[in-house]
Amino acid sequence: MKKAFVIIDYQNDFISGSLGFQKALLIEENIRDLLKTLNFKTTDLLITFDTHSKEYLQSKEGKMLPIKHCIKDTWGWQMPDAFKEFIPRARKIFYKNSFGSLEFANFIAENSYEEIHFCGLVSHICVFHNILLAFNANLNAKLILHQKATASFDENLQNAAFELLKAFGVEIW
Repeated sequence: MKKAFVIIDYQNDFISGSLGFQKALLIEENIRDLLKTLNFKTTDLLITFDTHSKEYLQSKEGKMLPIKHCIKDTWGWQMPDAFKEFIPRARKIFYKNSFGSLEFANFIAENSYEEIHFCGLVSHICVFHNILLAFNANLNAKLILHQKATASFDENLQNAAFELLKAFGVEIW
C-alpha cells in the first residue's frame, strides 16, 4: 500500500514565534513519535513550509493578518531543531505562500497514494486547506488526520473544521 505522511507548517513562528501558541508546542512530541514509527520504504514523508517574503505585509493575506511570520530563511520559517533529522528524509518539500498548496495537490494527484496521514499547524487553517486539496486531488485515498498531532489557537474553529472533515470522509484519529 502506497502511503504518505504529511507535516503541515510545523514551523517555529507558529510554535513559539510571532504567531506561536501553547498548544502548538504541546504536539511536538506526538509528531516526533509518529515520525519515529514511519516505514520510509512504504511511506513518503511530505512537508509543507509556510513561506513568505519580506513584503508579506503588502500581500492580501498580510493585510488580513498583519503579523510578519515565516519569512523565508529566518528562524521563524524553520522547523524546530528536533525535526532536522527528518527533513532530509522527505520525499518532497512544498514551499507555499498561501494556506493551501496547488503544487502539493498536483503532487498528490500524480502519486496515487492509497492512504495519506496529516498533522501540523494550524488545524483549522492550513491543515484543513491541504486536506481538502488532497481530497480533491485523489478521491480514492483514505485521508487521516492525527488529532493529537495538530493544534489550533481556537478550539471552536478547530472542532468545526474537524466536523467538516468528517463529513468529507476524513478519519480523525
